[in-house]
Amino acid sequence: MVFKVNEVVNDPNTSASDLEEVISRDQAIAAKVLKLVNSAFYGLPGRVDTLSRAIPLLGFSTVRNIVLSVSIFDMDPIQHFDMKAFWRHSFGTSVAARAICIAEGLPDAESQSLAGLLHDMGKVLLFQHFSKEYERVVELMVKKDITFLQAEKSLYSVDHAQVGATLATRWGFPPNITAAIGFHHNPEPAGDFIDFVSVTATANVLTQVAGENPTFSVGQGYEAMAQECESFHRLSEKAYKGVVKDLEKQMQFFANFIDRMEVFRRPSPLLAQEAQRVKAKGSIWKLPGE
Repeated sequence: MVFKVNEVVNDPNTSASDLEEVISRDQAIAAKVLKLVNSAFYGLPGRVDTLSRAIPLLGFSTVRNIVLSVSIFDMDPIQHFDMKAFWRHSFGTSVAARAICIAEGLPDAESQSLAGLLHDMGKVLLFQHFSKEYERVVELMVKKDITFLQAEKSLYSVDHAQVGATLATRWGFPPNITAAIGFHHNPEPAGDFIDFVSVTATANVLTQVAGENPTFSVGQGYEAMAQECESFHRLSEKAYKGVVKDLEKQMQFFANFIDRMEVFRRPSPLLAQEAQRVKAKGSIWKLPGE
């Protein structure tokens, strides 16, 4: 499903009926798309009960984002992994990335939104299928008071960003989305996509949880944020205030909706298949101790 949806959306000759035909082949995914479309988040008038109505109303990019999110992030609860906090950060980064584009008149707002949503998808695979190894990452992070990425790099030959980018490449994601996933902690190696990736990197910083307080690091103020994001996208103070306002508004939706969605609490067969590849002899994702 993920492969075909990407292929159809990226084809300039695709019609709404072509996308509808692909999604309708998987009734479970189709039902999830309609459930999300009818949530308060999209605010569509009346009840949308068919894909043929949903796709033109939302647009190809938004429908693709929904399909990708419900396909990739379906997962069982994992020990030592706060799925609600993960979703909160992913959703917040998506909102922030889109808000940055709108506030500063940048192109590709929908693509930036998708990149923000998926930037940490490597973590899902690693926590779901390499839980013992990644329990050690969390333990080291707490013990030494370092970031998740620092702990990850000190223990293993790959990190969640590299794993996520490898998945994105295998699944045929657009190159800008793949670059954002792979370089969201360090946009410099992103080459032609550095500007696009820098927005994802800034949105990622903005939506980090500040200490034990369940508020984003936007609470630290503009100057502190600007210093932390100095090598990323240079967000103006006016745009920063607009992004913060949009985050506050959209996260109210999150608190009332995402945590109740059963769609995000089921195992993902797509990731299970990839995990088998990871564990196969000679896999480039193989972790120490496997």
